[in-house]
Amino acid sequence: MKKVKVGIIGHTGRLGTPLVEILQKHPLADIVYTESRNKGFYGSLAKAEIIFLAVPYGESTNYLSKLKRKKIIDLSIDHRNKKGWSYGLPEIFRNEIKNAKMVANPGCYATSILLALYPLKNEIKSIRISSTSGMSGAGIAQKKEENFLIYKEGDQHPQIQEITKILGVKDVLFIPQRIDSTEKGIVSTIFVNINDKLSNIHDIYKEFYRNCRFIRIRDEIETRHVVGTNFCDMKIMEFQNDILIISALDNIIKGGVGQAIQNFNLMYGIDEVLGLIGDR
Repeated sequence: MKKVKVGIIGHTGRLGTPLVEILQKHPLADIVYTESRNKGFYGSLAKAEIIFLAVPYGESTNYLSKLKRKKIIDLSIDHRNKKGWSYGLPEIFRNEIKNAKMVANPGCYATSILLALYPLKNEIKSIRISSTSGMSGAGIAQKKEENFLIYKEGDQHPQIQEITKILGVKDVLFIPQRIDSTEKGIVSTIFVNINDKLSNIHDIYKEFYRNCRFIRIRDEIETRHVVGTNFCDMKIMEFQNDILIISALDNIIKGGVGQAIQNFNLMYGIDEVLGLIGDR
């Protein structure tokens, strides 16, 4: 297979920089165009077959008019709930992504939560979530000072819209927390009330994710096992009609650029693990 000619808009930003690093090592990707406010333009946009948009919220739409004949993967929030865009969660929407022209990459929190909950989709009554993230999710450098920041709690966080839309559940409360002294990683602790007690819940998850090479069911959750990789680790516990699920991933890789490259691979009929970071 010939290399796919790739363009990246926003290549020097929070997600653009690691995206370039991974795509440069991808055996079937050839970066022919880059653009950013800091570095300007390089290469030929006309030659690019697919464009990764790694720009700040609210800016992706500005580029669509000049990208009409190209495939697009948007890493921002701008098109996640828009018609005509495929939601880029490969483990759930693999077949749709394979045939998509425009893919909206999910948010990092939403990825950790949806992967943890989707096997229970039709059984959920209510969801309560506490997610803890490192500083890189906010695009801010790690600090020496110890500090937890609770922000946009309840139903205020914009990624709630992704979660409720995909799961079809309205009763969702979410508490995001940021640890200023930690750079990478997300741990989501999710309390779910379901309609009826399920038997063999671990078997349900193992079967659902049987062909998903980046999902691992674990007995212990530690971010050191996922940071720097495209894996999402989960632990599942059952208490009658209440389920506790803990998920962990790298917010920049599996919650961002790694997932975008998974989508890229699927869109071009490439093995979806190609070019992605290995085991820990």
